[in-house]
Amino acid sequence: MMLYRFRGMIANVDTRELLVHGGIAFLVRILGALAAFSATFFIARQLGAEESGYYFLTYSIVAVLAALSRGGLDNTVVRFIAADTKQALAVYNKSILFGSALSVSIAIFFYLLADYLANNVLSKPALAPVFRSISLGIPGLALLTLGANALQGLRLVSWSIFVLNIAINCCLVGGAYYFKIFQAQQLALVFSVGSILIAISGGVLFYWKVPRSEKLGISWSIIFTSCLPLWLVVVMGQLVQWSGQFFAGAYLSPDLVAQLAVAQRTAMLTSFVLIAINLVVAPRFSALYKTGAMGELSSLAKKSVVLTSVIAFPILIVMLFFPTLFMGLFGVEFEQGASLLRILVIGQFVNVITGSVGFLLIMTGHERDLRSITLVSGTTALILAWVMTANFGVFGAAIGTAIAVATQNLLAVYFVKKRLGFNTLAVWR
Repeated sequence: MMLYRFRGMIANVDTRELLVHGGIAFLVRILGALAAFSATFFIARQLGAEESGYYFLTYSIVAVLAALSRGGLDNTVVRFIAADTKQALAVYNKSILFGSALSVSIAIFFYLLADYLANNVLSKPALAPVFRSISLGIPGLALLTLGANALQGLRLVSWSIFVLNIAINCCLVGGAYYFKIFQAQQLALVFSVGSILIAISGGVLFYWKVPRSEKLGISWSIIFTSCLPLWLVVVMGQLVQWSGQFFAGAYLSPDLVAQLAVAQRTAMLTSFVLIAINLVVAPRFSALYKTGAMGELSSLAKKSVVLTSVIAFPILIVMLFFPTLFMGLFGVEFEQGASLLRILVIGQFVNVITGSVGFLLIMTGHERDLRSITLVSGTTALILAWVMTANFGVFGAAIGTAIAVATQNLLAVYFVKKRLGFNTLAVWR
């Protein structure tokens, strides 16, 4: 049935355009996924379970703080630049100004609280120097993400993926290899320096690629009306992804945290194709909704679901049946995390088969619905991660994360049906 629908779609001109642009994004995203996987592989092998556990835990905290630092501007930048490139410079400049001020402030507080967080909250004193070394990575990650979002708004998908996924992972692997790094603190410093340099490069690239046509301004009030509801969305979305590792860091040993982190990063390979397609379709969602082409919007959303599922399904099957093979790549001490990979990959597959529902809500102006969804799923993730980790250890953390990911996407499917009038899961009927 799935393959039959896929073959029937190819005859459509819009579908072929999606396949061409999606194919290019997919190939570049493969490079991004390979870069991320290679970085995880290299870090786990080079640092070992304990030190890599410290680094992965620290990165998960920085990812949430960087998301907080962006003020919900991630998808606002994509939306407004895609809708009208004449206002691209104004949107980007304001987002960078706001993101810089907020991220630097948060980085300073994180640096000053490093000892307290390591000793009193996580009961792991060895984390304090790692926290201090990676503090500069908060503004670095925040600003490079905004730069990648701006490039995505210009439909420069390949450059967006390079800035957001490939460059930083190549920097980590290259820096760790060149400087012979074996400690989490040293790798955290490489991340900080690398992210700052990539953020600057992404900004330069955007200024070079932005159209030189007539330029329009945009008011702060318009930007904040869109991004403030999304602020909570982005932060809670990060909590859905990383809360399991937070509580694992508080309750479990570093080597178990490393197993969970590696299993989660490997499971996310299942949904990398969805991320690639999102980069292509998100600007098109915004443009179609603005012109009132609801039939085309529905068709594009459903076609993207079929496309991503056809590609992701074989990856899911391999990970479900051969998890030990994947986890063993990172070292013998990671093979015990095979069951964690099975659990987490199921949650990621739900993410794939529901489609680009989050982006649909954002790009059509229904940010408040997505805020409600992520408030529920983020709270669910925190409670589940806390209760399940405390009672069932690392397996509880994995189960809580998988349930939270599935809950977030299924709720988004409901709101897309309610607001836009179509069901992305209907393609499976």
